[in-house]
Amino acid sequence: MRTIQITSTILVLLSGMQLATAQIKRGELHGQVGDSLTKGALPNATVILKGKDTTFHSLSNDKGTFTFKNIPDGTYTLSVIYIGYKTYSKEGIALDGSSTPIFLAPDQQLLKGVKVAASKPFIIQRLDRIVLNVAESPVAAGGNAYDVVLKTPGMMENNGLQFRGKRLTVLIDGRNTNLTGDNIKEYLASLPSNGIDRIEVLPNPSAKYDATGGAAINIITVKDKRLGANGTLTAGTGAGTYARYLGGASINYRTKKLNLFSSYDYLHTQTFADNNSDRQLTANNVHITEQTRDIRTRDNHSFKAGMDYDINKRNTIGLLFRGMYNLRNHDALATATQSGAGISTVNTAGDARYFNPAVNIYLKSILDSAGKTLVVNADYFNYNRKWNDDLLTRYYDYKFIELLPSLVQRDALPSDNTIKSLAVDYTQPGKSVKLEAGAKVNFNTIDNDVLWQEQINGDWKTDEGRSNRFIYEENVNALYLNLSKTFGKFDVQAGVRAEQTNTEGRSVTSGDVNKNNYFNVFPNASVTFNQSELQQFGFSYQEKIDRPRFEILNPFLIYVSQFSYTQGNPNLRPSISHNFELSYARGMEWMAAFTYQHHQQVVADVFKKAATGNAVISTYDNVSSGEYLDGSVSYSKRLLHNKWSTVNNLGAFYAKYNGSGSLALDNAQVTAYFTTTNIFQLPQSFKLELSGRYYSPMAMGQYRFNSRYAVDFGLSKTILDKAGTITLNVSDVFNTLVNKYSITSPDLQLHDISKVESRIVKLQFNYKWGNKNVKASAVRKTGIETEKRRVENN
Repeated sequence: MRTIQITSTILVLLSGMQLATAQIKRGELHGQVGDSLTKGALPNATVILKGKDTTFHSLSNDKGTFTFKNIPDGTYTLSVIYIGYKTYSKEGIALDGSSTPIFLAPDQQLLKGVKVAASKPFIIQRLDRIVLNVAESPVAAGGNAYDVVLKTPGMMENNGLQFRGKRLTVLIDGRNTNLTGDNIKEYLASLPSNGIDRIEVLPNPSAKYDATGGAAINIITVKDKRLGANGTLTAGTGAGTYARYLGGASINYRTKKLNLFSSYDYLHTQTFADNNSDRQLTANNVHITEQTRDIRTRDNHSFKAGMDYDINKRNTIGLLFRGMYNLRNHDALATATQSGAGISTVNTAGDARYFNPAVNIYLKSILDSAGKTLVVNADYFNYNRKWNDDLLTRYYDYKFIELLPSLVQRDALPSDNTIKSLAVDYTQPGKSVKLEAGAKVNFNTIDNDVLWQEQINGDWKTDEGRSNRFIYEENVNALYLNLSKTFGKFDVQAGVRAEQTNTEGRSVTSGDVNKNNYFNVFPNASVTFNQSELQQFGFSYQEKIDRPRFEILNPFLIYVSQFSYTQGNPNLRPSISHNFELSYARGMEWMAAFTYQHHQQVVADVFKKAATGNAVISTYDNVSSGEYLDGSVSYSKRLLHNKWSTVNNLGAFYAKYNGSGSLALDNAQVTAYFTTTNIFQLPQSFKLELSGRYYSPMAMGQYRFNSRYAVDFGLSKTILDKAGTITLNVSDVFNTLVNKYSITSPDLQLHDISKVESRIVKLQFNYKWGNKNVKASAVRKTGIETEKRRVENN
């Protein structure tokens, strides 16, 4: 009832706004930019509409189309600029709503000296989303999805990915991965960047999206739109301390009704990770230092195969099978010095295998000529891990004379995560109100079986204190309704999502069972005021839920190092957040956003000393509430006749727990950040990228982090008549990316320096082959295409 009242009030108020703005006469202009010879579309052309007192800018979308709306009536000059083509200019343009086809002629004089390929901006920012066109970044080549996502302005890594302080829902081609924490990091780090077309970040997703997470990110993989047979070949190498190499291929066959596609990518890496910690246990005044070097080797195999078939003009069916098969092994040596007890070393040799198959069946039906649409998605996803370690611990005095017999141990850490879901989405466009409604059923089962054994007199004995099997089952049933309408200059969206959640955490080892059932209603609303084509103002509100991740619910101790363990809390409650955001955009250049979040029963990291021994346990607890504020300003500009594209983001955030009591979580301070990405179009088809990021010191809860900063470099060149691209890049050029932090709790003082190898040189070659004819009809759409059209038509 509360949601209905809020929505009704917004609609009534904005109806009055519509009457107030109806007196100003305004017009619009549509057009399409194409090549005068091939008649093919020219995406990302710069379109300028210049009047007597003001100028408006836009970019053509993937189909070459552009739109100007709500422009004051008058006569304008229209100009279109595209690299490698003659500039188009026409005076006396009237805003009568007509569509203007524009065909640009290649600039032969320019092309004699240099072949210039037009390109999309790497980063495009709008009020409702941020788009990263991955292929346009020389730095992204040869990398992985996780590293590319971190290049998003406002994105940071803090116990998982966060955007403007919001947890992320991660989708692949519009389908929810349902992974969180370390699992989503491992998954994205195994996804090669060369298989990604673009990444879209939705700061304030509608009720159509799951209520978990405050923002959504959709990773859209490459799919060729050309008729006939087409494909790509990729090969690369590189090195940091150790060599790496990659290879991949994709093939696509498309007719007017059928599209078959498949791809395979392989990536081999070897890196080091160093960690140095210094801790003081206040209860017994024990001082411990630890130094660890871990050599990690990965072999990642990713694959995809599928088909889309247009049964008729109104019905399409699709089948997609994708997955990853990854092998990882590591060899680590940890040395610990404990006051009054001597020195100990732990040699760890381990291997892991990850297998992640996923299947999607898709049906889209256009129900009538008015465009009513029904989409059905059935999904199956499995995240299977097998992990084994062998550990040898030796004990010495301060002269490295062995004091005690060696301790020989081994562990097995298999985990299986199975997700099944069925979703139905209905869309009803209309001249007055657009309606979206749907339902989703999701089942998630996670089975984690930890086995620890110790070798005694040649026999393996199970360590019952550290062995356990924990099974977690979650069922979420959801319904949503979303309405959107335009009132003059105001675009209004209001929605509500209802979710009923059933969870059960069961320890097979102890027999303990923890059940939880709850029902929540999540309203959201947004208003965009289009003052002109040049300026827009936005406001949004969302209520969201953050359900505890599986790995932090398991109550048993998980080994990290000789003096460090993690332990879940099965009594954690979900956290509810209220999210407000004000935003502003001026043309394609300036964008600003201010975010405020209030969290109830927020989950916090807590560190404490173990009941026996001198180990430190990292665990979790609910805090009564928490606040988060974030403000940022972004500036994007194409300079030097579109030869230099720069995107800069400056911001600050503040996060604080409330009512932490004896947990000592009241530590907080303002953190500033700055990111910049600069791409230069150079002669002879070269492209240069320089990017950098800086975060000032941060404090939150028991953590205090030092500043972090890094610079990346990339250079690419197109060859073989633009069919091939060679890319050279260096990540963290000055090798400055080090994670330094301290932890202060009632039980300990800890200082930690962690360095994961980050300066890596990569060389990659990519070749595209096949038919150059592009299919004219629309390609298969994902669950976020509705929102995408708003960006493309701005």
